[in-house]
Amino acid sequence: MVRLMATGNPPGTGLLRLAAVILLIGGPILALVFRSWGLGAMVFGLGAVVLGIRQVRLGEHRSDRFLGVALLLGGAFTAIDGLVRLLSGALP
Repeated sequence: MVRLMATGNPPGTGLLRLAAVILLIGGPILALVFRSWGLGAMVFGLGAVVLGIRQVRLGEHRSDRFLGVALLLGGAFTAIDGLVRLLSGALP
């Protein structure tokens, strides 16, 4: 079946994409500016989680949703790793 018209994204998904981009780009920049890899990893991980949420919500196929779940799990692990680094006071 061929789609004649592309369906629009639900409201608010553009904001999710923008937030994910800001967090994904801002994480490494914060890490370099503040010399805190824990803070950078936490922000980057949150960006991956936000991108994963968007992918799970908008995924049309099982593979799209699977990528979203992988982003969620990887982003959560990265954010937790960054939080542990911040709390333990590890060296950058």
